[in-house]
Amino acid sequence: MALLLLTGMLWLASNQQTQSPAGVLGLFGFGLFISLGFILFGQQRFEPSTADLPAEDQHMA
Repeated sequence: MALLLLTGMLWLASNQQTQSPAGVLGLFGFGLFISLGFILFGQQRFEPSTADLPAEDQHMA
């Protein structure tokens, strides 16, 4: 996922529209937003759902 975002950012940085001061600031802001998301929420995991298990398998969960 991170490699895909990095590749996308490199592709956007090579466009003519993002080579202005506003474009650079926009790319910086987007990169900061993505980086903070990875830092703050990267360790969260979803709990497995026990509602989908049959009745005889619920004691295993």
